[in-house]
Amino acid sequence: MVPVAVKRLLHCMGGALFPAKCVGCGRLFHHNAGTPESINACIKAHATGFAHAMAPHFCPNCRGQWTPVKSPLCFRCGLVFKSREGEDHLCGRCLDRPGAFTRARAAGIYADALQTAIHALKFKGKVGLAGPLGRLLYDTFQQYWLPNEIDMVAPIPLHRRRFRQRGFNQAYLLVKRWTLPSETVIDRDLLVRTRATAPQTGLDRRQRRININNAFLANRPGQSAGKRVLLVDDVLTTGATADACASALIRDGAKRVDVLTLARAL
Repeated sequence: MVPVAVKRLLHCMGGALFPAKCVGCGRLFHHNAGTPESINACIKAHATGFAHAMAPHFCPNCRGQWTPVKSPLCFRCGLVFKSREGEDHLCGRCLDRPGAFTRARAAGIYADALQTAIHALKFKGKVGLAGPLGRLLYDTFQQYWLPNEIDMVAPIPLHRRRFRQRGFNQAYLLVKRWTLPSETVIDRDLLVRTRATAPQTGLDRRQRRININNAFLANRPGQSAGKRVLLVDDVLTTGATADACASALIRDGAKRVDVLTLARAL
């Protein structure tokens, strides 16, 4: 078996010798210069941050075009406030209708290179992006949660018809290689999507909530009872889907449900 360090060295050397096609702009680029210093930097930076994680897939210009989520934000749903001044506080939506999940966080804003990467994974079948995006998501998980805060990690499920069309659930691909404490489990089938729903794109908050209402159930009743569950998905927009999933888990007896996504829509 080839050691991991050797694999990373070969990967970085390959990036220096052979150009890659940028997922963003489509141009060919070398993601490192091939010097010993740059190869060492590539190995050291492996799986840290969007720019480093995306080095094999995006050119330097495109991978620099992303915005991480930063305070001030809503400390419940993670909505980033337009004003860059002040402290974290509840947004108007959460004050009016708190919903079922306790806390939601995301790695970055749903725009630019992060949005492009998510679309390439979901709609173009570029599953090679799931690894680096999953590492970015894992870094975000470690930023906001302690390992002993979560008992179960569950991807938000696709309807079986959508799964057949796509061939994979992108949310599960993001978490399948996470290294977690032995008492924390990743359950890809904790929830089931009971009916196909219309795409949420283009719907307002109320329409999204109606569209997704009662679309999820616990797959094995009682599985989440007393558990602290982390729901994982690619994008959080209004939170309607996450809230519907959290409601199903709370009805099943879950102690608490949090949400983690790659991106947060503004």
